[in-house]
Amino acid sequence: MKGCLIMRIFATLYSLTFCGVALWAWAAHVFYGGTAREHLLPGVILHIVALPSSLLIEKLAEHVSWVLNSPITMLSLVTGLGFFQVAVMWLLAGRCSFSGS
Repeated sequence: MKGCLIMRIFATLYSLTFCGVALWAWAAHVFYGGTAREHLLPGVILHIVALPSSLLIEKLAEHVSWVLNSPITMLSLVTGLGFFQVAVMWLLAGRCSFSGS
């Protein structure tokens, strides 16, 4: 029971963290995308938060190299992979049962 509660708390914290960083990265891209100001930090942090699923982009770029040319495509892929990871985390947390107490 304690493990299930910890898993659900972790899934909630990870979901909030990922959504916050994804929102920050997309807002930085929208507001600073065409300017000379640096806005790379939010995207890098999004890659870090979405690990290990964001590592799949390297494999994708080996086969489809044009993916690396478009920042919005990269941001979309990392966000999609991160949301997939959040969904898997919630599925694992949901499989825990609170029975036995």
